[in-house]
Amino acid sequence: MSSQPTPATAAPPPEELPAGEAQLGRALAFIHRVLPRLDDLDRADAVQEALRQASSQLEAARAAHERWFTPRRPATVDAETLALIAAAVSVVLGRPHRVLEVQKASVSVAWVNAWAMEGRFQHYSSHKVR
Repeated sequence: MSSQPTPATAAPPPEELPAGEAQLGRALAFIHRVLPRLDDLDRADAVQEALRQASSQLEAARAAHERWFTPRRPATVDAETLALIAAAVSVVLGRPHRVLEVQKASVSVAWVNAWAMEGRFQHYSSHKVR
């Protein structure tokens, strides 16, 4: 039995990896190399340098990750829409409030119509329970 990975499971070459993954891999390699030498006082300077390099690679990976996900963040709610939401919450709650976050609600089942559900609820609740 061969220990070589099959082509379907083989990892892509480093040049095909996204920048964040490549930098994270380099940081892990620096850490892996330095772990056996952590207690060696004679190599303290080399250990510190390797840890600095790992830290810089981690920071670069974090920055790459932030650049990758920044365009994918949901758009912020404009002030007028936020004011309307706050007014609606004030009317419903009837007490002081603070809107901390606004998220788009997702329907768990795409074909469900809220008005149809309300109609069914009204219909079924009008029946006598035995």
